[in-house]
Amino acid sequence: MKLHDDYYEEEHSSGSKTIYIYMILIMSAVILGVTALVFWANQSQSKSDGSGYAAALAQKEAKAAEESRKMEANAAENVIAESKLTSDDLDIWTLPDTGREKNTPQSNKNNGTVTNQTTGETVVDGSESASDSSGQSRTADELSNGKTSVYDMTDKEELSGEQESESETVEEEEDEEEDEVKSIQVKHADGTKEWVDVNENIPRNKYHYSNLKYQKPLMNYYEDGELVSKCGVDISANQGEVDFNKLKNAGCDFVMLRVGARGYSSGNIVTDANFQDNIRAAKKAGLDVGVYFCSQAVSKAEAREEADEVLDAISGFSIKYPIAFVMETVDGDMARIEALDRTDRTQIAQAFMNRIEDAGYKSMIYGDKEWLLTMVDIEDLQDYDVWFAQDSDEPEYPYQFGIWQYDSDATIKGISGDATMLMSFWDYAK
Repeated sequence: MKLHDDYYEEEHSSGSKTIYIYMILIMSAVILGVTALVFWANQSQSKSDGSGYAAALAQKEAKAAEESRKMEANAAENVIAESKLTSDDLDIWTLPDTGREKNTPQSNKNNGTVTNQTTGETVVDGSESASDSSGQSRTADELSNGKTSVYDMTDKEELSGEQESESETVEEEEDEEEDEVKSIQVKHADGTKEWVDVNENIPRNKYHYSNLKYQKPLMNYYEDGELVSKCGVDISANQGEVDFNKLKNAGCDFVMLRVGARGYSSGNIVTDANFQDNIRAAKKAGLDVGVYFCSQAVSKAEAREEADEVLDAISGFSIKYPIAFVMETVDGDMARIEALDRTDRTQIAQAFMNRIEDAGYKSMIYGDKEWLLTMVDIEDLQDYDVWFAQDSDEPEYPYQFGIWQYDSDATIKGISGDATMLMSFWDYAK
């Protein structure tokens, strides 16, 4: 059966449209496939060689950093181009790092002070302070920020001086605290050693032993560069015949003469055989005189008896230096005082010295570290001067003392044998 022409055209037209749609779908599929392949390839390459988004981001940051660096370099070149600095001004040897003298225009010869060639301001030895043309001081931070101090410089200088003074005072106090001895080692006659705590109730001496100057055989002490001490010698019959004029010419100012002693076994009082001759010769030579007695008193009554013996011996002579109480143990033998305890020895010493002071003389107690720190109660005797015995370059006695026996084996003109040298920290004769 033959179809109508209109039907054929419609059917033919419909088939053409269908084919066209199929072709579009196929092309779309192809395009999508190609796109997928390209995407997959890009992903694979990003994973293998670092490209892709991360790499692109890194490249972008690097490019930005490079541009920033170029801008800074250009700015620096502009600053240098506009500055008045020369190549010589950039010489590192003109920088203020050591304070040594430098022969350059940029530095002066006062602790490495340099001048900023751009601003004309002065900086001292690399510190954070500087001076401008008005004489005001400015910190490095203020210079960089174009700021200046807003307070009066006179007040600043006064404040700085006060702060330095306070700092020095604190340092001195700290040094004194560090130097303050808390205990002292004592060696006893039997060879044993003991640490003795320093008694805080007894005033300490204020001597600065750095002011001692030893020119053998004389030891001298200075205060503010001025000699204040006096040199002396301990004299007894043990020295034999002494030339007191030679002693005077050798630099001695005073002598301590032994009046006598009590026998450490018998208890009898014996006058020194040379005392009368020694005191006359010493006075004639122009030496000041002090005296001492070697006690073995076992009671306060015996101590007063010894003091009276001394007062009788010096009657008629001018005694300007102290009268000393000397009590010691006897090496290798028993002495009368061995049975005494610390309180007994302290009270006996007080009885002797009180009798001397009642007669109008200056009294003192003699002893070494062992005797003064362990054998008597020095706190009860702190009202009396001390003659401290220790052969050394510096005395190791914390409390106040007036005379120091620093060498018992010295050589000096006027004495043929060993001389026992003394130094008084002040002049008792005045």
